[in-house]
Amino acid sequence: MSNHNFPPGPEGQGKLGCLPEMRANPMEFLEQVALKYGGIARVNMGAYYSYLVSEPKLIKEVLVDNYDKYKKNTRYKQVRMVIGEGMLLSEGDVWKNQRSHAQPKFTAKSLDKQVDWITALAADFLDTWDSNAKENKPVELEYQFNLLTQLLAGVWVMGEGFKPRAQTVFSIYNQIRMNWPEMTDLRSTLLQPKNLKKEINFRKALANLNKCVYSLLDDYSNTYENDIGFLKHLLPEGVNDKSAIKKYIKNNRRSLRDQLLTLFVTAFETTATSLCWSLYVIDKYSEVKQSIHDEVNQVIGLQAPTAELLNKLDYTEKVIKESLRLYSSVHSFSRVALLDHEIGGYQVPKEMTVIISSYVTHRLPEYWDDPHTFDPSRFDKQRTVGRSRFAYIPFAAGHRNCIGSYMALMQSKLVVALIAQRYNLTLCDGHKVEKHAATTMRPKYGMKMNVQHLAA
Repeated sequence: MSNHNFPPGPEGQGKLGCLPEMRANPMEFLEQVALKYGGIARVNMGAYYSYLVSEPKLIKEVLVDNYDKYKKNTRYKQVRMVIGEGMLLSEGDVWKNQRSHAQPKFTAKSLDKQVDWITALAADFLDTWDSNAKENKPVELEYQFNLLTQLLAGVWVMGEGFKPRAQTVFSIYNQIRMNWPEMTDLRSTLLQPKNLKKEINFRKALANLNKCVYSLLDDYSNTYENDIGFLKHLLPEGVNDKSAIKKYIKNNRRSLRDQLLTLFVTAFETTATSLCWSLYVIDKYSEVKQSIHDEVNQVIGLQAPTAELLNKLDYTEKVIKESLRLYSSVHSFSRVALLDHEIGGYQVPKEMTVIISSYVTHRLPEYWDDPHTFDPSRFDKQRTVGRSRFAYIPFAAGHRNCIGSYMALMQSKLVVALIAQRYNLTLCDGHKVEKHAATTMRPKYGMKMNVQHLAA
């Protein structure tokens, strides 16, 4: 393929090109690239080039019109080591079979049936903050929401057998996250003692996670009959007695493990992060906080939220959507070209990595007035008319969009409503809040908040 029709873009400096800027702050760097070079740009990453596609029309070309010319990209080998060949990373017929089999369990109708037990678990968890409120002790929201969303995701994916393993899994996964490779370290190599130690600790934690999941699978035949988890849905029709279940699990341990961990990890981590940012903006804007408390009080009052009532929380949903616009948990994702082709009139060579950054697209002034301002009314029906659906992509887009988008919004509304029924959360004085690009766009220093009971 000729190199005469590549899109414009930054070259950076020296042998590393733009890699130092990309690794230091990928979100803001890519935003500046889009503003300067337009909807498609070619970025020099030193040893290779990548494309940034930010214009919604071109995003559609990548994810919909030419979807069969791309495969998903795995940024770190560790991602595949943790979740394996589940729905997130599998390709071709394997992915199609996994997706079509899972889809019925992710419809609004199916998920709404889960709300009652999810509400009960979440309410019991949030009631443990009562002691913090009485003793004037702050809570670390990132830590707490990871605990909560892991519990909810674990029970939904793996069933009742997850509950006694919840704390163990949390501790193990925390070790995995602490020993994840840092993309900001340009000198990263296993020859350095620090990185070698992290690699060893990562593999130990992963081995423990596998042990825990396989233990749950081995015990599953004893809890199958009354189970509510997605695992039950993974068993073929007719596999419904103890002996058949044991045999099927024994012959499909790795595949089941991969599918369970894919759903578990993708369900809890992004939701925990988005909840942190939602509670941050709710506290930051007093009028938003008051409006949410008013809506929850009017629609739900003190009763337990139901699916029907959650669907009536219109303003709360707009707040969460606007929070996702500015603080998308998945700040970017990428695809790898399978063959030479064109996007937007520019050549895309085979093996080219194409980056799509929701962080960037959600800040394009052509699609969002005053894009850095928090404004839930952007999602009023009259203001969404004519807006490209590819201008708002917190759950990606196209045939490989996030299968759990409805569940994520439902759980976020539920947790926000339960908190609004019980507490007033305020950011601790002096606590620094800064966006950090990890596997999700998390708060770099956590999110420490004071907890107060609502005034009678």
